[in-house]
Amino acid sequence: MTMVDTNPPEVSEAKHVEVLTSAGSGAVIGYRLQGGRAGPSVLVAGHNPFAEGIYDRLMALPTLPWLRGSLCLIILETFDNEACPDSLLTDPSDKFDEVLFLPYSPETENGPEMIKEGYWMVLRLCAQLGMIDGRGVSSARNANS
Repeated sequence: MTMVDTNPPEVSEAKHVEVLTSAGSGAVIGYRLQGGRAGPSVLVAGHNPFAEGIYDRLMALPTLPWLRGSLCLIILETFDNEACPDSLLTDPSDKFDEVLFLPYSPETENGPEMIKEGYWMVLRLCAQLGMIDGRGVSSARNANS
């Protein structure tokens, strides 16, 4: 995997974000959000358009750079289609403490609800692991909007 040089301005300005790409085609297979402090490492895997929607919501968090640890978000279609090297999952520096698979629905009309649900799933997991303080993140499913 390599880092894309032609990031959109909002991503290239975010020093805590690494765009994960296929070594062959350069297709985006995911993102690594690296916190400013040491902490757990989480792998979140999901299908598009839900995975990109969740990424967009996470990027809107003003406190994201204060994340403890790292969160790796993988887009399953691209990851599968690009025959990506296993280095993402076998690199000794990438030992994931938790893996979260996002829900999938083939109906795109459920998109906004699926993105919201997945976003809160990620935040709840991060709060449980101590990656974020979790103020405003309920431990109960569907408690947030």
